[in-house]
Amino acid sequence: MPEVIVVMRKGSKEFLNLVESLGYKISQTVEFKDAKNPKFYISEGKVDEIKHLISGKEKVIVDGILKSSQWYNLEKELKTEVEDRIKLIIDIFADRAKSREAKLQVEYALLKYRVPLIREVIHHVRMGEHAGWMGAGEYEIADYYEMIRRRMTRIERKLKKISVEREERRKERKRNGFILVGIAGYTNVGKSTLLNRLTESGVIVEERMFSTLSTKTSRLGKERILITDTVGFVADMPPWLIEAFRPTLEEIYNADIVLLLLDGAEDVGGFQSKMNVTLDVLLNKVRGKIIPVINKIDLASSLEDKIEIAGEIGDVVCISAKNGAGINGLIKRIEREAGLKRYTAIMENFDKDVFAMISRYAKIESIQYGRSMAVKFVIQENMMQELKRKLERRGIIVYE
Repeated sequence: MPEVIVVMRKGSKEFLNLVESLGYKISQTVEFKDAKNPKFYISEGKVDEIKHLISGKEKVIVDGILKSSQWYNLEKELKTEVEDRIKLIIDIFADRAKSREAKLQVEYALLKYRVPLIREVIHHVRMGEHAGWMGAGEYEIADYYEMIRRRMTRIERKLKKISVEREERRKERKRNGFILVGIAGYTNVGKSTLLNRLTESGVIVEERMFSTLSTKTSRLGKERILITDTVGFVADMPPWLIEAFRPTLEEIYNADIVLLLLDGAEDVGGFQSKMNVTLDVLLNKVRGKIIPVINKIDLASSLEDKIEIAGEIGDVVCISAKNGAGINGLIKRIEREAGLKRYTAIMENFDKDVFAMISRYAKIESIQYGRSMAVKFVIQENMMQELKRKLERRGIIVYE
């Protein structure tokens, strides 16, 4: 990775973490208060300051979302490569992408990011400037632009196909009585750690931002509950970048229950801000019940204040995914919100077909033998009506 000069808002520790998480060596940092300059985004004085720091090998990364004209003007003025917050996030995604789907999503996001930049270059070439981009002229750049558009169309078709396959898989799981639970939250809040704690799935947990990019689904013990962890969120992600990952996020949007994981170790202001960022992505899209879950309570201060903030969403569950505190309470809450109920079916004799029928829709907890056989099972309430009808046709008594 090359050395970089980081141009950041005062006190923006998160932006430094984003840069460092990609392995960049930060040679210099330049702080700014506001970004009101329409030409460069930052003030001309800051541009001059950066010019004096550049030795010729550094790339400049700006904590902001640059317009294509601002990007062009900065590269022209600084005579070096310039990237903004969005390009940095896309590069981090590219570094984390392992699955075919994640790689397609990242490629689509990168191409969408490049389109306005290429249009800007074409505009300046037509104005008679020597843009210097790719060392090419207007027609070569225009051909590259069209190539990008065609590639984006192909990727859209592939992602649509993946989305349809995911939808069919979700429908099949629901037909078989599974409850779908999604874990959502800000990046690095502990989603993968919670998935491991609930399901013992052995997901590798890394202490770095956006360590999870692809969805991971695991079963909660022997329960008919499937839990999915997916990509985290971060502030200032534009809608088009979120949309690029929609096939992945649909696992959250279509879940029966969403665990909104919040970082109890944050200060109160950061806690509120990151909760709002996540809610902006989820609200009006999630079909299921949202449960606010405060994680890292072993590291939390002002916990009562945070419970009050998160309580605006619903009844709060407090946990430590790392040491297991509160996990049993969270599981009981999931079961309650999912409408799980316990029933007993009484059979005179063992019937393997009936046993298979119950197993398909429910989790069998125990079997008691006596003059008759009592099968105790747990099932989602909205699945029980169909199962009860099938059992009673065979003369089997079912009671709560």
